[in-house]
Amino acid sequence: MSTRMSQPSSKPPHASAPVFFDPSGKRWRRILYSLLAAILTAILSVVGILPGATAPLWKGQLNQSPEYPRKLLATGDQNNIPTLGRDTDFVFDRIALVQRAGNKVLLKDPFSDTVYREADADEKELIGTHTYVIDSYGHPADRQLMLTFDDGPDARFTPEVLDLLSKEGVPATFFTVGRNIVKNPDVFKRIIREGHMVGNHTMFHSDFWAHDDAYNREAIIGADRVMRATDNYATRLFRIPSGDPENNTLALLQAQQLGFLHINMDLDTRDWDHPQGEPVPVPELDGKGHVVLVHDAGGDRTATINMLKTLIPRAKAQGYTFSTVQPLLPNEYVPQRITPSVDDHLTLATYTSALVTPNVVITWLFWFGIGSLTVLTFLYVVLALINNRRQKRRRWDAIPEQDWPFVSVVLPVYNEERVVEKTLAALQVSNYPRFEVIAVNDGSTDNTLAVLRDYARTWPQLRVLDQPNRGKSEASNNGIFHSQGEVVVTLDGDTLFERQTIRMFARHFCVDDGGKKLGAVAGHVKVGNRRSFLTAWQSLEYLSGICVTRMAEGLMGAISIVPGACAAWRREALIRAGGYSTDTLAEDADLTLSLQQLGYRIVQENKAVAWTEAPMTVTGLAKQRLRWTYGNIQTIYKHRGMIFNPRYGALGLLTLPYAVLSVLVPLLFMPMTIVVAAINLSHGEWQAIALFAVFVAGTHLIISTVAVIMVREDPSHLLMVPMYRLIYEPLRAYVIFGATLQALRGRVVGWYRPERTNSVQLSVATESDGVATESDGVTVTVPAFVTGQDPRTSAA
Repeated sequence: MSTRMSQPSSKPPHASAPVFFDPSGKRWRRILYSLLAAILTAILSVVGILPGATAPLWKGQLNQSPEYPRKLLATGDQNNIPTLGRDTDFVFDRIALVQRAGNKVLLKDPFSDTVYREADADEKELIGTHTYVIDSYGHPADRQLMLTFDDGPDARFTPEVLDLLSKEGVPATFFTVGRNIVKNPDVFKRIIREGHMVGNHTMFHSDFWAHDDAYNREAIIGADRVMRATDNYATRLFRIPSGDPENNTLALLQAQQLGFLHINMDLDTRDWDHPQGEPVPVPELDGKGHVVLVHDAGGDRTATINMLKTLIPRAKAQGYTFSTVQPLLPNEYVPQRITPSVDDHLTLATYTSALVTPNVVITWLFWFGIGSLTVLTFLYVVLALINNRRQKRRRWDAIPEQDWPFVSVVLPVYNEERVVEKTLAALQVSNYPRFEVIAVNDGSTDNTLAVLRDYARTWPQLRVLDQPNRGKSEASNNGIFHSQGEVVVTLDGDTLFERQTIRMFARHFCVDDGGKKLGAVAGHVKVGNRRSFLTAWQSLEYLSGICVTRMAEGLMGAISIVPGACAAWRREALIRAGGYSTDTLAEDADLTLSLQQLGYRIVQENKAVAWTEAPMTVTGLAKQRLRWTYGNIQTIYKHRGMIFNPRYGALGLLTLPYAVLSVLVPLLFMPMTIVVAAINLSHGEWQAIALFAVFVAGTHLIISTVAVIMVREDPSHLLMVPMYRLIYEPLRAYVIFGATLQALRGRVVGWYRPERTNSVQLSVATESDGVATESDGVTVTVPAFVTGQDPRTSAA
C-alpha cells in the first residue's frame, strides 16, 4: 500500500455564517408580528362568534339576566322549598313565583306574565310565606311505561340499546350529553332516525352549583346548538344531571329561564349504582304509569341491557305499553326539525375541534407510534444482528506493518488541563504501529498548553499546535490540514481510546470492498463515568444507539453521524469536503452527510472503543443536548436536498425523513398529547397511556438486550430500561422546543463544555483483532459498565 501523503493545505476553509443565524433580528420580529396577528385574529373571531353561539334559543319575556336565578333563589330558604303536586304528579318540574291577590295564592311563571294556576287550600298552608315553590305536574296513564336513557350517546352501548328497542318495537326518550353527541354524531342521528325523542342533559353533565352562571348557561345552550347542527333537531326537554330537582334548584331555574322543561322520573332502576359484573334487578311494576330512569352511557351498561331484556317482555305481558314522553307534552315543548343557523354550526365546529380533533390526532399518533416502533424495531434489530454477524465472521488478512496506512490522530483541546494527560497516555500505549498525534490547543486559558508541551518532550509522536480560540471545528481543521496521514482519527480531549482502537479503525482502510470508496469509520463511544442514575441513563442511550441503530444503518449504507469523539476519516475525503464546517453545531453530523454527498461510504466498527465523560448534572445534560439538537436541526436543514432523494438510498429515504419526523411530530403534537393525556388521567382513563408506555419500554428492552448481547456488555444496563422515559421525555421536550425557538430567533446556541471531573477510567484488558492483550504499563483504568442510545446516531 502506498504511503505517499497529500500535502497539507496552507489554511482552513473560509468560515461561513451559522445556519439560521440572523444578526438583524428581522426574522424573529416577522415571526412575532405574524404570531400576534394570528392571536388577534383568533380573539376577534371568538369575540365575533361568542355572542351568537351563547345566545339563548328560547327567549322568555321577563327576567332574562343571567344573574336572576341566583338572586331569586336567595330570597327564600333554599334548604326548605315547598314542593307542590309531588304526591300524584311528578313528570314535569318548574319554579313558580308565589303571587298573593286577596285570599288567592297564584303560581306564576318567573319569566313571563303567565299564571300557571291557583294554589288549593292544602297548598296555601304548605306555601306559607315562601316567595317561590317547586311545582310538579303531569303523570303517565296507568300501565304506561316511558323509558328514559341518560348520559349517551355511547359508541358501544347506545347502539346495543337501540337494537333491543328496535327488536321490541319500544320508543324511548334519550337525555343526551352534548360532549357525547360531538364524539358520536352517527349514534345520535340513529336515535332520532328510529323515532325516539331526545332531551338536553347539558354539554358536560354539569354540576350547576359548582360553576358560575356563564358556564351553566353555555352547558345548556351549547348542547342545544350541537343537536341542531348535528341533525337539525331542536328540543326544549331537559333533565338535570344527577336529577333531584329539589336539591338542584339552580339547574332547574336556569334551564327554565332558557325556555326548557324539566323531565323527572319516578322509577329509578339505579343501574348506575351497581358495580361492573353485578346484575341490575328488574323493577317491580304496580299497574301504574311510570317514567323509568336507565342509562346508556357513563360506564359498562351490559347489566342494564340485560335487565331491559327481561323488563320489556315482562311489562308487555302485564299489559303495559311504551311511549316517549310526548303524550304528556304541551305542544310548544314537542321537539321539532329546524334549519341550523351559522351559530349552531360554529358551535359544533368549536366543540369538535376541542373534543374530537385532539383525540383523533392522538389516536393516529398512538397507532403511528405503535406501528413505526414495531416496524423499525424489527427492521433495525434484524439488520443490526445481520451486520454484527457479518463483522464477526469476517476474516481480516494479516497486513504487513509497512502496509498499514500512516494515521494522524487529531486532538483539539480547550481547557483540558485535568484530563488531557490521561487521554495522551491512552493513545501512547496504542498497539498501532504507524501514527502521529497532533494536539491543537484552541487558546486554552488554563495550563493545557504547558501539559501538552511537557508530554511532547518525552513522546516524539506528539506534535503540539497552538492557536487563538476559534472553536472546536477550526481547531480540528487546523490539525487535519497539518496532518501527514492517509487516515485521520479524531477524538475529544476527555476521551480515552482503548489500546486496539486505532488498529480497528485503520484495518478498514487497508482493504477494498468494491463499490463506493470508504470515507469514514464510526467508532463505539462508551460512558466511562457511570456512577449515578443520570450517567447510567446516558450509558444505556449510547449503547443501544450505537450497537443497534448505527449497526443497522451501517448495513443499509445510511449512517447519518460519525461521532467526532471516536472516528476515522480518509484524509482525502476530508480535504474534498473542506474539513469540519463552522456553520452548524453538529459538525460531525454535517461532515458525515457531506462525505455521503460526495459519494463516500461509511461503516461502523464496534471494536474501536472510546470512553468519554458524560454530564453528571441535569443542567449539564440539558445544555449538551440542546446544542446537539440545535446542531442536528441545522444539519438537516443544510442538507435538506438529501431528504427523500433516492440517490442516497436508505439514508435519504429512511434515516433522514425519520429524523425530520422525530423533530416535527413532538414539536407539533407534544403539547396536545400532554393535555389530552392529563384529561384522560383525570377521568381515570389511563389504560391507553399505560399500554403505550409498556409497549415503548418493551421495544426499548428488546433493543437494549440485543445491544448488550452484541457487544457483551454488563446486563445490569437493562435495569435502567423501565426508568428510561422519566428522563428521556422531559429532556426531549426541552431540547426540541428550545432548539426550535433559538433557530427561529436566529441566535447561535453556545458551545457547552461540561466541567471535567477526570472520572473516566480505562480497563487494562483490551482487544486487538479479536485477541485479548495487556496494555503495557498503562496506569489508567476504565469500568466495564455502560448503557445507552447514542443521541449522535441520528440526525435528530
